Amino acid sequence: MYNLKRQPYRNMAMIIIFAVIAATLFSAQYLGSGAGESLDRGMQWFGADLTVLPENSTAAGENSLLTGNPAMFFFSDAVVQKISRIPGIARTSPQILVATLAGASCCSDYLQIIAVDPEKDFTLSPWLRDNPGVILDKDGVIVGSRIEGNVNSALIFYGHAFHIAGRLEPTGMRGIDKAVFIRMEDAYSMADESGTKAVKPLLLSRGMVSSVLVQLDPGTSPADVGNAILKEIPGTRILTHDSLSRTVTRHLAGITLFLHYTTVVITAIFLPVLIFVSIILAREMKREVTIMGALGATKTLVLRLIIAEAFSSSIIGSFAGIGAALVVFVGFQDFIALSLDIPFSIPTPLDLISAAGSTLILMIVISGIASFYPTMRLLRSEAYGNIKVDE
Repeated sequence: MYNLKRQPYRNMAMIIIFAVIAATLFSAQYLGSGAGESLDRGMQWFGADLTVLPENSTAAGENSLLTGNPAMFFFSDAVVQKISRIPGIARTSPQILVATLAGASCCSDYLQIIAVDPEKDFTLSPWLRDNPGVILDKDGVIVGSRIEGNVNSALIFYGHAFHIAGRLEPTGMRGIDKAVFIRMEDAYSMADESGTKAVKPLLLSRGMVSSVLVQLDPGTSPADVGNAILKEIPGTRILTHDSLSRTVTRHLAGITLFLHYTTVVITAIFLPVLIFVSIILAREMKREVTIMGALGATKTLVLRLIIAEAFSSSIIGSFAGIGAALVVFVGFQDFIALSLDIPFSIPTPLDLISAAGSTLILMIVISGIASFYPTMRLLRSEAYGNIKVDE
């Protein structure tokens, strides 16, 4: 630490180099972990192994689910019975998606209304059982964590008055956090009244649904059942956890590839600089080693000081870069999710430790490569050879 203070500008430059490399590498891992964690949490909350949509609405359905971008599409609810008869399917739950009008009282932008059938629903039902004080009664709504308003306060959609019955915990998946869940009967009432109460009528025909959530029997292959649905019911498409994960990966591909390339380029550019600085430090340490030997320092003590000198800048820089990246991601979490069109939340502590640990290890490896040659020259020098061996 004394040498770091003695040459503050040079060592600060080294710390900044390591910080930039560490920040870009950690950022790539953080993005992947945050998106994956949010997707897993959201899909677990929905409780569906498969989601069946009209074939021309796959992209809209994915966007609604992943980013909360409102969508509205329909197909005949006759598919619900057809799906239920396919072997391997345990339960089905139809849903109706309704996009709100601009300037809704609860939000500054559009949001997604999801109407469920309480008798068949397995998405909200577990949450309602875990929250016995919350009842989804007539004109009641369960809102996501990003919807404004307190419990029992009023919301108005298409001129129809609702009241907030409960609020969900954050998941990081905006298709849940920015959604409003209502009963199908209330959705039909809202549509019936919209012709006289809303600036634009809501056309919502009975006998139509937007999607069908599917739970499978234990041990059943989602791929096999999905193929059976597509064969039995033409004009449909299937969303699975894997397909949504591929979509998220595709949205992340550009930024993560950029971050990895940036890490490689910065390392390639600055590695010669780090090696040059390490050589200078090694020359300066020869004089210090001679003095320490004269003062009675042993080879073990001197070796420890050399190693500490070699890796101190990389370790300090790594922690600085990781810390800076964390501050940016936590502070701009919503902006990142919107910009990349991905579900996004803070990764689990285990994922954070893993990302930080792998980043720190790579920084130490880079530092070791940069300091290997000058360190070996120092250890083979006459100054080090004259120091007494540990007794």
